[in-house]
Amino acid sequence: MNYTIDYKISGKFLRAEVSGEYPISKFYEVTENIDKVIDDNSIDKILVDLRNFKQRYGVFDGLQSIENFREESKLLQFAVLDRIENKQNNDFYENASFNRGYKLLFFYKEAEALSWLDVVDNKVYEKTLQQSY
Repeated sequence: MNYTIDYKISGKFLRAEVSGEYPISKFYEVTENIDKVIDDNSIDKILVDLRNFKQRYGVFDGLQSIENFREESKLLQFAVLDRIENKQNNDFYENASFNRGYKLLFFYKEAEALSWLDVVDNKVYEKTLQQSY
């Protein structure tokens, strides 16, 4: 099992498209890889597109992952783009994240996610990178 992350950076905006399959018990590795790009590029607004990633957290797994979020992430704004069939678990994850002080919302339409981030995604990026893990 492996996964790929396509990173696209424009100013302080990062678009990270995650695809493939990876054991959900090791999803922290996916988030660590995204965190590194955030830190290296002084990013503060992030769109994570999970629509082509096969694994998802259950309710309790999601809660445990939130407990491991970095404190610095409370200063960032995360929009997560997903498929509507994952909405029930995503709602719980989103509420638990917000209750702990993180700005993380799930969206099912890309235009709504970009609007919430207050980002105009004109498809012109200063930096692009694809990493396979």
